Amino acid sequence: MRAAEDGIRICTLGSGSKGNAYWVEVGSSAMLVDAGFSYRTLAGRIREIGRDIADVEHIFITHEHTDHVRSLELLLRRHRPTLWATGGTLRKIRRVVPDGASVRRFGGRPETIDGLVIRPIPVSHDAADTVAFRFDSPGGSLGVITDLGRWDGAVADALAGPDLLVCEANHDPEMLRLGPYPWYLKQRIASHYGHLSNEDGARLARSAIEHGTRRIVLAHLSETNNEPAFATDVFRAECDGLGEELRLYAAVQNEPGPWLSAHMPLRH
Repeated sequence: MRAAEDGIRICTLGSGSKGNAYWVEVGSSAMLVDAGFSYRTLAGRIREIGRDIADVEHIFITHEHTDHVRSLELLLRRHRPTLWATGGTLRKIRRVVPDGASVRRFGGRPETIDGLVIRPIPVSHDAADTVAFRFDSPGGSLGVITDLGRWDGAVADALAGPDLLVCEANHDPEMLRLGPYPWYLKQRIASHYGHLSNEDGARLARSAIEHGTRRIVLAHLSETNNEPAFATDVFRAECDGLGEELRLYAAVQNEPGPWLSAHMPLRH
């Protein structure tokens, strides 16, 4: 990995119930947060944004659910990036990690790679050891938090003020209640171990914005129980009056984008 002073950039490769992955660049080095699409789809999305899957040096896994690890085994076999995950997640995915793979286990402390500080943040989800991530470098900072049913002061403090924040906005409670999902799944999604509603995600985003965050990507939107425009409106209403420089973007399931940089010019 090369100097972190050159800045940090992110491009969503797709986000939702069918798959999640985020391309992150720090300086000239490439990383993935999650790899929840088929290898073919993931490689194609990466080509769409003008990059090459073979250039991935590190993969950071939030948890073991399939929509976050679907292509992990092939990625590790074909390109041999370093895999980073918590101990609980590594135990759950051990069967898909090839012998001889480069693996790093997160403990309870931040890790540093050539000036980039990576902080795993424990969150509440129905998986073994789910985490959000915060990346801090001299060239900017990024937080990625999805797949949690609730958040508290410790989570908000860990995500106070990154330049860029990817924040869950999974569902509208009324759409979920009236929608086609079976009752047990509705209960799971709405529980403290499920996913954040638009309102809960917006309140978390507001906490980050109050500490300086100015670019928010709404992520993990349900295609059944949410709409990008509706989720964005909820976030905008919650964060109204916190600064004219605030920019909101909604990631979608089936296409990549947008590219965001910690130091990109803000446009109206």
